[in-house]
Amino acid sequence: MLARLAAGLAAIGLSLASHASPPIVLKDGLGRLVSLASPAARVVTLAPSITEAAFSVGSGARVVGVSAWSDWPQSASGLPVVASAAGIEWEGLARLAPDLVIAWEDGFRPSDVARIEALGARVFVARSRSLGDIVPLLEAVALLTGGDSGAPVHAFRQSLEALRARQAGLPRLRVFLEVSHRPLLTAGRGHFLTEALSVCGADNVFGDRSEPAPSVSWEELFARNPEAIVGTGALAQGEAVFRAAWRPRSALAAVQRGKLAYVASAALGRPSPRVVEGIESLCVAIDALR
Repeated sequence: MLARLAAGLAAIGLSLASHASPPIVLKDGLGRLVSLASPAARVVTLAPSITEAAFSVGSGARVVGVSAWSDWPQSASGLPVVASAAGIEWEGLARLAPDLVIAWEDGFRPSDVARIEALGARVFVARSRSLGDIVPLLEAVALLTGGDSGAPVHAFRQSLEALRARQAGLPRLRVFLEVSHRPLLTAGRGHFLTEALSVCGADNVFGDRSEPAPSVSWEELFARNPEAIVGTGALAQGEAVFRAAWRPRSALAAVQRGKLAYVASAALGRPSPRVVEGIESLCVAIDALR
């Protein structure tokens, strides 16, 4: 009798094992294979775009900590901040006891992987620079956190393609995109803002630069002589500051002709699913400059 019971229990154990979910294994932006036995329950996101991705796929309740400027959706802005441009706040991160940290490749030091994993968390380093990175980011975050990327991926693709179709065939405009005035920074090749300009029928005059956010000289800018200048930012009052900063540069044809526009859209500030809202605002501004 006992032997028969033991055999039955063993058979049940084998059956359960055969139906267990396989581990999650993904290659991250550093080329590392990151594996989880099951979706993470306590997640820290170390970039605003990653925070948005987690909430977009329905995993917001699993996010226990974020990086600075993780302000969307509103519920994310109340979460503990454990990282900023200055780096990771290690004591705060340890207190949160995450089982997964999702970091941004461009703002993360690979040497920190071992230190985070010593706290008991797995680390996935995500690439989030171009519009093409948004869908893979959503899919990876959903898989790692038990979310569902289907609806947000479909909505993003559909809205972006619809915008491309509306802007197709318009006269091209050569644009300087100001990311910062002091120092003078713009977007380079492969940056989502360069792609955003292209969606709107505009060409970034520094789109050939390999750096994602190159610093340029005034001499370089004058040599490339853009037809228009576009600034970006989240606050509407930035427009007055933007225009005042360019007034002394009246030798530039774009300034002489008043071809200046400031796009006050927080959605244009990061490569996240809602960036299409920001691109729509950018296209309106560029259409007015034609």
